[in-house]
Amino acid sequence: MKVKSLLIIIFTLLIGFILGWLSSTYMNNRRLKEFRSYASYEGFKYHALEILNPTEEQKEKILPIIDEFSRNNLELKEKYREEFVRLMKDYRDELKPLLNEEQIQRLERRRRRGPPSGRYGRGRHQGGRQRDGSGPRQFP
Repeated sequence: MKVKSLLIIIFTLLIGFILGWLSSTYMNNRRLKEFRSYASYEGFKYHALEILNPTEEQKEKILPIIDEFSRNNLELKEKYREEFVRLMKDYRDELKPLLNEEQIQRLERRRRRGPPSGRYGRGRHQGGRQRDGSGPRQFP
């Protein structure tokens, strides 16, 4: 009887853990999707109108402002992206003469893979060091 009760408790906790994890993942993905939708012209316009909930009279005056800001916002984002890509290329070009072949390959792999995800990156612990102790050192 004690084993059966213990199994029921463990099973209930396990189901609760799984449901909590799934709902948390769903909510985080939903928030991220909403945040990303601000980046598009139509998404920004939709969210602005949803937040303001203007009357028809206000909408006529507000829409040109939203349209202009959305256009400017997208242009700024594109300029930032182009400038960032150029800056990172200059960074790699300046570093390459100082690196050995293995370091250059690691740098190129990182460039192709993109930035690390998450707070500390893929497979990394706080401080940026790998589990085996390799990786960047912390400097004072």
